[in-house]
Amino acid sequence: MRRVVCLISLLVVVTAAIAQKGMDFASKFMERCTGDTAVHCVTISPKMMEQLTKHADANRNEHIAQAIEKLKSARIVTTSTHGLGYYEVAKELLTRNAQRFHHDKSYRKNHAFGDFYSRKTKNGNTVELIMLHANTKERRLVIVNLTGDIDEEFIESLMKTFGGKTAKA
Repeated sequence: MRRVVCLISLLVVVTAAIAQKGMDFASKFMERCTGDTAVHCVTISPKMMEQLTKHADANRNEHIAQAIEKLKSARIVTTSTHGLGYYEVAKELLTRNAQRFHHDKSYRKNHAFGDFYSRKTKNGNTVELIMLHANTKERRLVIVNLTGDIDEEFIESLMKTFGGKTAKA
């Protein structure tokens, strides 16, 4: 009986360790902000993303629709106040995990700026994309965290959406 209990305990510990290692950036950020009522996270499931691609208007970009179909999840984190402070928290978390997340690009507009980070597999495929977007006028932060099979053309399309000056890392 003790062996069974020990084995079950070991399995629980190993499973918890694997689950933590596999957390996306939004989960890590939300874990850091536990109990903070100014921070909110919305997860868009694959089924909801499928519905978005089906109901898009006729003028949609077909490549974007195909890219959305390859996504596994989308998480959107927003803050209602103190956007620049939360931006620094997010940047610090990404910098501390530099072996996992690579800074790709930055952009700047009149009242907003942001950064794109990615996590790639050993063979160079992007499997996670993090966009930090700080609005200095509204003092808010938006983090968009996408996971799945993300290609460079999709990333470039997102960069064009935000416009302004861009700079390669």
